[in-house]
Amino acid sequence: MRDRHRMTRAEFLRYSVRAAGGAALLSSSLKDLFALDIRHGAGSIKLGGRTPDTVLINGTIATMDPLSSTAQALAVRDGKIQQLGTTAQIQALADNETIVVDLKGRTVTPGFIDTHCHYQFMGMMGNYWLAFIPPEVTTIAEFQDALSAVVSELEENEWVNGYYLIFSDGRWPDKYDLDAVSPDNPVFVMHQGGHWATVNSRALEMAGISSATPDPTGGIIEKDNSGEPTGLLYNHRAMDLVRRLIPAYGSEDIRASILYAQPLFAAAGLTGFHDNNIRDPDAIQVYQQLTTQARVLQRQGLFYTLEWPNDLERALGISSITNDYTRMGGFKFLIDGQGPTFYTHEPHDGETWDMSTWEAQTFKDTVLTLHETGLQICVHCGGDAAMDLALDAFENAMNVSPRSDPRHRIEHGVISTQAATSRMRDLGVIVSTQPQFLRLAGDLYAGIFSEDQINRIIMTREWMDHGVTVSLGSDTPTTLWYEPRATIYGAMTRVTMSDQVMGADQILTAAEAIRAHTFNAAYALHQEGSLGSLEAGKLADLVVWEVDPLSATPEEVFRSAIDLTMVGGEIVYLGPRSPRRHLGA
Repeated sequence: MRDRHRMTRAEFLRYSVRAAGGAALLSSSLKDLFALDIRHGAGSIKLGGRTPDTVLINGTIATMDPLSSTAQALAVRDGKIQQLGTTAQIQALADNETIVVDLKGRTVTPGFIDTHCHYQFMGMMGNYWLAFIPPEVTTIAEFQDALSAVVSELEENEWVNGYYLIFSDGRWPDKYDLDAVSPDNPVFVMHQGGHWATVNSRALEMAGISSATPDPTGGIIEKDNSGEPTGLLYNHRAMDLVRRLIPAYGSEDIRASILYAQPLFAAAGLTGFHDNNIRDPDAIQVYQQLTTQARVLQRQGLFYTLEWPNDLERALGISSITNDYTRMGGFKFLIDGQGPTFYTHEPHDGETWDMSTWEAQTFKDTVLTLHETGLQICVHCGGDAAMDLALDAFENAMNVSPRSDPRHRIEHGVISTQAATSRMRDLGVIVSTQPQFLRLAGDLYAGIFSEDQINRIIMTREWMDHGVTVSLGSDTPTTLWYEPRATIYGAMTRVTMSDQVMGADQILTAAEAIRAHTFNAAYALHQEGSLGSLEAGKLADLVVWEVDPLSATPEEVFRSAIDLTMVGGEIVYLGPRSPRRHLGA
């Protein structure tokens, strides 16, 4: 029996950090970069123009088709899968112009699609936003030292715009912590999760926020016992009161951040993604420009986020294109926040439990209007009351303005009711969730939510068993891990940072997790006819694994690497030749 050693928190983080490097795009000889045998076919040139461009032989092709079929080899032509079969069958198709990839027993799966990430923002974390995170910053005192160093290089009134993750002090910084080292420069530092921030007194003053300022609808300006703002702002509408004053990033910043993320995603085996938090229409235009310039390495689904009711007019005016690489998926709402502000039916011990970020009727009316565009609607739902409100809005829209198969989506779905599972199935609503939330925040959840609420967290097994389509993603950079191997590991183990299993009855098999990250992910954007499984006629988006993820332990999956990533028949990533790392190295 295999040793099912469970990784410690330190080991897990160490492998995560190491995996962030090493992305190598094609720039020299394939054989110099890759341990696989890649060569040209030795056969004679065949007439008729139907010889494949590339064949992959001597492996296991895990197709993820409806029958879970496997093959030994496949052929690619004109960016699509031409044929699957035995090595002999596929090798016979090759001529001396065909690239032959000898898999040497490796496993091939469809390329992974991240159905919930903030791709554009990956490159801005550490650029537009300054990082105050572990291992360099682990205490509020260290945070103050790092902030002081930044401020010393700035002109008076120049903004500090950054983010933090966690402090061993057991609390979040407040305005007094920031004022002590930055009395004259306005400071805005958000939690990496993106749903609350701390600002200093100078920033509060510039924004006109005082003890007399009421909370905006759906947001919280935290105040102390005397009624003075503490500097903590919860949910985007409260954060926007200050954030609107910070100098905005431009199109070139957006372009650079997108280009930054591409090789990282390619090295992780990601061939597509859905960017679920685009607040600037310019970003949609930049994505589309890069597509027309043939500068993209992944297929992209784009969702414009509405934070305020007056965002609707802008949303309806967005122009978009749709092709094999870019698809305007639709629109995104956030109906509650992160753990401390989850909107739930029963109380929890966070900041607030009974507040949605949108007034219910305004939300339903806005969802109906966007439903009538024919596009999809995604709703961020942390708590069970948030999910029920989103389902109410979807059901109302579909009753008032019937559409065939709209495939609206619940994003995250952290806490839900069993009744919501049946409603999602009946409405054809898709769940786009992130099991690695349990690794990152499970211990925090245990300190906020009741036992009944904990027992209803990320119900992947229940959803699947009841016929709800479940797709998987990373929510990067809100989470620490963008790699599908981390998502699969999370779905297969559901362990927290303290190595507690949270919801063992909801664990998925490797095959289920991979299918949710490939075929179901394509289905989540109406693309299952061309993506998500390795079948003749579909686009040739695939990855070659270092290990067989279908038979490996969860720990082996997490420690593994991707050896090759192909998008549309083009190799966009080759793994390094060096020996792989081992647990504890």
